[in-house]
Amino acid sequence: MNPPDSNLNDNAAPAEQAARSRWRLVAKIAIGAVAVALAAWLGRDFAHHLPAIEDWIAAQGAWGYVAFIAAVVVFTSIFVPDTLFALIAGALFGLVWGTVLVVAGSLLTAAVDFALGKFFLQSAVLGWLARNPKFAAIERAVHREGFRFQFLLRLTPINPVTISYILGATKTRFPTFLLACLGMIPSLFVEVYFGYVAKHVAKISGQTSEHSTLHSAFTIAGLALCIVLLFYVVRVARKALADSEAEDAK
Repeated sequence: MNPPDSNLNDNAAPAEQAARSRWRLVAKIAIGAVAVALAAWLGRDFAHHLPAIEDWIAAQGAWGYVAFIAAVVVFTSIFVPDTLFALIAGALFGLVWGTVLVVAGSLLTAAVDFALGKFFLQSAVLGWLARNPKFAAIERAVHREGFRFQFLLRLTPINPVTISYILGATKTRFPTFLLACLGMIPSLFVEVYFGYVAKHVAKISGQTSEHSTLHSAFTIAGLALCIVLLFYVVRVARKALADSEAEDAK
């Protein structure tokens, strides 16, 4: 089995992968910025459709939430980027509910992928790990540090689906695994925020709603602050992973 993640290199240990995958974080931010730019550009033509879309979503009630979460689970499990769903959630459901739905979908995806790795793909995953011995560092560190190491992995931009399959195939306890998945929240929140800002910009561009300049400034400044904090958190997590591997090598 070869998990299709370009951020995981056969010759790189987990801390190295986390360091290299900083470009994945940069790509996520760039995609969000492009979404906001497109919203500003296309807002004049499409913003008048947003109220109808919002009304339709509201009319679906709880089933709309269920359908969205199901889509997250199905498509991210086959490596469709979660960034796409986070942007959509922010645009369609707003910052708070968008974050709640994406986090719920991501946790459920992690649980499903953990079960697949444990009960159906274990031999394939372990065989892949055996052919890539540097990844044995993940299993050793998980056994030694448990929750801490898993939480640090979730804070970094390494593909979360791949990590779920790997941890599912090892002797990781599910409660610890699921709790550590909360480390994905900072990244998901920023991605949802981009979707929320994109809708906000589209409405302003299309002049479909009134927004004060101060409100817009605070919204965009809040996003910028969240991005800065996310880069800081990821940097701290990468350093902690590197320190953990240094301890393991002693």
